[in-house]
Amino acid sequence: MHTKKEIKDYLGTLISEAMYMEEGELQEDELFSDFGLESTTLVKILVKVSEKYSCTLTVNELLSHQTLQEASDFIYDKINKIHS
Repeated sequence: MHTKKEIKDYLGTLISEAMYMEEGELQEDELFSDFGLESTTLVKILVKVSEKYSCTLTVNELLSHQTLQEASDFIYDKINKIHS
């Protein structure tokens, strides 16, 4: 079972690396659009998340959850629905 914190940390790491941000620079309530996260980059991140957690995520789903906290909560809920 994956925890919300684990998912948030992993997603945060992927986003930070993709955006060339320093560790800890990404705030969990900051909008993705505020730091220029583009859909092509988001797709690459989603592929990694989908592979790690054995789920299918779409860009549209994640764009409905525009912060690290919202996105990681959504992914956590989706994973638990799949694996329950």
